[in-house]
Formats: sequence, C-alpha cells, structure tokens
Amino acid sequence: MTTVQQPTVGAAGFLAALAATGHDDVTQQGELAVFTYRVEVGRHAGEEIKLALAIPPDWPVSPPPGPHVSPRLGHPDGAVHASPLGAEWEYWSRPAQNWVTDRSMRAYLRHLRTLFARS
Repeated sequence: MTTVQQPTVGAAGFLAALAATGHDDVTQQGELAVFTYRVEVGRHAGEEIKLALAIPPDWPVSPPPGPHVSPRLGHPDGAVHASPLGAEWEYWSRPAQNWVTDRSMRAYLRHLRTLFARS
C-alpha cells in the first residue's frame, strides 16, 4: 500500500495546512487563498465572513502578511487599507507575532482570533 504524503512547504503546503484545520471551502485566486471564516470572538462573534490570505511562496518560513476581510469590518487599531479584491474587501496590515516560535497554520489562526477579539 502506498501512502500519499501531504505537501508541507510552499503554496501546496499552505493550502494543505489550511484544509487540515477544517477550512474545506478554500479557493485559490492567484496568490491568495479565499475561504469562509466563522468569527469566534469579539464584536462579530458568530458571523461568517470571507477571508483571503496571501500565500507565502516560502511557507512555513514566512506567514501571510495579514488578512483581507469581507465585508469591511474595520479594526479599532487602524492599519486598515483598501484591498485589491474590490470595494467590499479591506486589508488588515497585521503581521503575526512570535512566528519563529510556532510556524504553523494553527498559530496563524490563533493570530486571527486575537485580531477579531479586538475588532
């Protein structure tokens, strides 16, 4: 019996890691992974939104730079910019903290929960 090894690096590794966390509706749009995200904490808890993450070509050495969010929710800490995905999207410039200690998709999703806890 042959065992199929999931990719762990680059774009294929990024998409596999995202799928392994239960995000099974991921579509790749150019260099972005777009998926539905249920906000777990904060003012928008329970809402389903769309997130788009830039796929780092050197994943997992580098994390995505920050999420693209739709609909536009704003963020109290600022650093919210227009997104190239269109008027209904915004980009939150929020780099993941302590990436060198845990370079996993689960760590990046914890980072997102922290961002939404403050939104």
